[in-house]
Amino acid sequence: MYITGAIGQTHYGRSSRLDKIEEGFIDEYMMPNMTAYNETCANICNSMFNYRMLTLTGDAKHGDVMELVLHNSGLSGISLDGKNYYYSNPLRKIEGALDYEKMNVEFPERQPYLKCFCCPPNLVRTIAKSPGWAYSKSENGIAVNLYGGNELNTTLLDGSTIKLTQKTDYPWDGAVKITVDESKADTFDILLRIPSWAKGTQIYVNGIKAAEAVPGTFAKIERKWAAGDEITIDMPMETKFIEGHPRIEEVRNQVALKRGPVVYCIESADLPEKTDITNVYLSSDKKLSPTSRPDFLGGVTTLEGEILIRKDKLGEMYQEVSVPEFESFKTNFIPYYAWSNRGQGEMTVFLPVIWN
Repeated sequence: MYITGAIGQTHYGRSSRLDKIEEGFIDEYMMPNMTAYNETCANICNSMFNYRMLTLTGDAKHGDVMELVLHNSGLSGISLDGKNYYYSNPLRKIEGALDYEKMNVEFPERQPYLKCFCCPPNLVRTIAKSPGWAYSKSENGIAVNLYGGNELNTTLLDGSTIKLTQKTDYPWDGAVKITVDESKADTFDILLRIPSWAKGTQIYVNGIKAAEAVPGTFAKIERKWAAGDEITIDMPMETKFIEGHPRIEEVRNQVALKRGPVVYCIESADLPEKTDITNVYLSSDKKLSPTSRPDFLGGVTTLEGEILIRKDKLGEMYQEVSVPEFESFKTNFIPYYAWSNRGQGEMTVFLPVIWN
């Protein structure tokens, strides 16, 4: 599985019997970025599978994957205006590196129609039904699987009414407020999924600390609830460098940027003209600041700061190198799902990093 929750590394793979197959998996840790297949339907299936596993097991790790896809490799399959679609979802695009005329379902930009038209309807129906994944009923209570502004009006397994209102700017902000609007008088549980990335999360009920928040688990609050009770959850959202396993050769000595459940990327539109994406480097001592931009790409939080652009050119397959020449440039990183909405260009999720 890729950092975006996408699965299916390649268009052509092999079975355990060494038969050639399409839309397949290949060897463990062989994770190409530019030619990653990552069919939109396969990514959605990953989310659906983990939703079902979550309901069967109650294990929060499945909620993590479900959410990861919904905020990244699922949404990347559709344009911001909802009119164009990707079948494949690579993690890097380099101009001129692929001959799209000879490829089946890979395109330089999202398409209004796909010859194999499974992904568009599957994607839009998943977006439409995803609110139904936000909560699950437990033996004596309700579990909050996903965070986002909503109102819940349902019954617990014993038939009693439960009404909740959730207010938050998640996934751009880690502050969540859940208000109990109506509930039974007897004791019951409210379970809160604490994402695996959410270290340092604090949970309060009516301003009083109510439960320990262990990342990658459900925090359980058992009490007699009353209308007007407020749960506040504070999940610290730091911008983090994420590296791959050392056996993933394509990302060795590179990092990706992740804030909360959202994976970020950089694309040509935010770089100087004619800059090759392969010449962009991150510096470990350059701070990247989250910046809310309501009028940009449908309303997103970008990561703004300085990057390094390598200026000396590599012309040969191999060549001698001394100390590379770098130039500092201020730019912003955008959520991966929002890439390719400003015309053709290059993009990458993973970048080489210079440690200082």
